[in-house]
Amino acid sequence: MFYFFVMDDTPTNRDRDKRVLELYEKVLEVEQRLIPTGLHVFGRASTHAEVADLLRMVASFDRPEMGVRALTDLIAEGLGLPSYSILLGESGDSNQRMAEREKVEAILREAIARFLATRGARAGVSAAELLSRRAGVAVEQAVNVFAVLAGVLKQLETSHEIDSLVRALKGEYVQPGPGADIIQNPMVLPTGRNTHAINPYSVPSSGAVRRAEPVVEALLARHLKEAGRYPASMAMVLWGIDNIKTEGEAVAQVLSLLGVTPRRDAMNRATDVDVIPLEQLARPRIDVVMTVSGIFRDLFGSTMTLLDTAVRRVALLDEPAELNFIKGNVESQMFETGCSFDEAAVRVFSNAAGNYGTNVNFMVLDSQWEDSAELGDLFLTRKCFAYGRDSQGRAFDGREARKLMERALQRVEITYQNIDNTEVGIIDVDHYFEYLGGVSKAVERQTGARPKIYLSDTMSPTAKVRTLEETVRLETRTKTLNPKWFEGMLRHGFSGVAEIEHHVTNTFGWSATADAVDDWVYDEVAATYVLDEQMLDRLRSLNPHSARTLVGRLLEASGRGLWSAEQSVIERLREAFTSLEDELEGVRG
Repeated sequence: MFYFFVMDDTPTNRDRDKRVLELYEKVLEVEQRLIPTGLHVFGRASTHAEVADLLRMVASFDRPEMGVRALTDLIAEGLGLPSYSILLGESGDSNQRMAEREKVEAILREAIARFLATRGARAGVSAAELLSRRAGVAVEQAVNVFAVLAGVLKQLETSHEIDSLVRALKGEYVQPGPGADIIQNPMVLPTGRNTHAINPYSVPSSGAVRRAEPVVEALLARHLKEAGRYPASMAMVLWGIDNIKTEGEAVAQVLSLLGVTPRRDAMNRATDVDVIPLEQLARPRIDVVMTVSGIFRDLFGSTMTLLDTAVRRVALLDEPAELNFIKGNVESQMFETGCSFDEAAVRVFSNAAGNYGTNVNFMVLDSQWEDSAELGDLFLTRKCFAYGRDSQGRAFDGREARKLMERALQRVEITYQNIDNTEVGIIDVDHYFEYLGGVSKAVERQTGARPKIYLSDTMSPTAKVRTLEETVRLETRTKTLNPKWFEGMLRHGFSGVAEIEHHVTNTFGWSATADAVDDWVYDEVAATYVLDEQMLDRLRSLNPHSARTLVGRLLEASGRGLWSAEQSVIERLREAFTSLEDELEGVRG
């Protein structure tokens, strides 16, 4: 009997191998994550290591506008392997697939190293010849890619920031340039230019529409796999600066979820939408409640009208409610509340005219909340102003509509936001938990249940969709607890310690708004920065104010029941906090 009990309790070899593969994927994800290893120093060009990493990432994306393909795909094809996106996929992983992916990446690293070591006019040819020998890549195709990389390299190694600052201070002309992430759009280089926005009437661009499709597919597939059905309604955050950088990728995602495409006039302006037939869409139309930033409202007025038009167009289609969730939700709301179609179809919400932000971040940072429901109420109060046009085409921009927003959120099952920058993640700034955390808490306030929270990552060649908890874990491992990251920050002294404290505080923000932080995160943060006396002394000597705030935030997490810490740890944190306070107040022991 005992023998069979042991055998039943022991994982099979198959289960063990599956678990090992899952752990390997997590390690690989952490290893490949591109992170800043210090603050940007004004006027200083990128280091050799930073250049190599950036070029490798730039080379991993197709650039149809430049007529080049991703080197990773060219290498995989040359080796007779599936495309790199398939090698990166989660389904069907095996030891063989991992080995194939590692081989592709090793050859890419070798080629980039050769390119940087050779320099001169033959650098691209030399690297292309290496790819031809090692992976059977056509020299002509590879040379075209390295020609693009040569331009990126030249711009990375120069900086016009100081010269441009001097010119600006003298009132002289500063050359303009687009704002975006370097990996997604290398045309942002060189730095030191006067960043400009885009033509709002062109949003979303054709490229944004193309990039949005696989992200939407991955998002819906993830929810379908976990919930067994499509979400009937979701809330999505739209930011102005992000949509400038991506030419409206998040806008394109909304349109794709609704099952429409932008219609362009002779001047390439997106003025209307065309409905994708259900047979072609092959899935239901998803109801999307949009919470829009104040900057988006100011810069993309025409885009907000386009989004409102798309919602109303879809809500009026002659389709079954089980395949058109917008139509079903609008009709249900009209029946249940007796409201008009114009009221039931409102889906675009922002601040009142002239106001910005949700203030959820300030309430959290200042510890001015007792119950987390207050955070959801504040979000609603700040963001409940409706934007769009009624059935007669009359604008109602900026009308307070709290009841309408509450009703729209009552059916929301998931909340979502897109991440499109390698340098700024969800624990780097407080605006992510302010908006995505805020709307999630508002949904929880209306439905009584916490929604599933997703974030998409467009910083890799394949569309990655993660839960909020997964994203917090990933960013904690790759940044907050990563010696490469925090040592890079500590090199900047006072400012570096402040940045570390901001990360801990923003992590706490996700506990406050979404309860999305595991206990081990706080355990490791405490062990790394406070319980390690040598590290605490470094923080104390460089910036005692931020060190005190960091320790205080850990104590607050415990005090609010957001972290189940051991009592011995809490006592040491209290001792450290008291010591830092005494030092700042000039009290001598």
